[in-house]
Amino acid sequence: MTPTSDSGGDPTDRSRYELIRAKHGLVPIVSVASKVRWCGLILLVAALAAPIVATLPDPVQQTYFSGDPTRTSLGAAAVVVLGEVFLTLAGVGLTVLAAYRRRITDISESQVWELVGAEDALTGFGFVTGALGTAAGIGLLASGFAGVGRIEWLIAHGITPYFPLATYPTTPRVTTGVALFGALLTLALGVSVAEE
Repeated sequence: MTPTSDSGGDPTDRSRYELIRAKHGLVPIVSVASKVRWCGLILLVAALAAPIVATLPDPVQQTYFSGDPTRTSLGAAAVVVLGEVFLTLAGVGLTVLAAYRRRITDISESQVWELVGAEDALTGFGFVTGALGTAAGIGLLASGFAGVGRIEWLIAHGITPYFPLATYPTTPRVTTGVALFGALLTLALGVSVAEE
């Protein structure tokens, strides 16, 4: 096996940062640009909050909502917004990290380890906290499609999908707006990182 066959290309085409990472067996499976784009794609899924709640079956809307479901502050919507904020911050942070890394002309091994740690932290921040919060919140909002009986079962087990949250104005409409803003921002940043 040649030295270039398992490293993905000619070593002279790779930055010192990538070479030091590879030397220690830390070859990233996914590029920073891909991670930023994935943050944007997950945010696009989160933008379905308002359409999901707007299309819930009539019995669910009549039982759990007193007005327009998309204008009702919900705890599950707050969870989604929290996940959206984490995903957006992770996408922005990874972009800043990539730009910073490209500006360093002579990178030391200690700087590589700092950058690796920062990239891993931002990746975990976005994909663990952000994606998990988004998936859990969207799942709760969509649980009404299973019918009133399933929601009653969830409530009996301590989970209230349409818990009203008066302290924060986190309606499904706000959730969708935040998600679209974050998605457009992170997808644009993903393109800019890939072009550099």
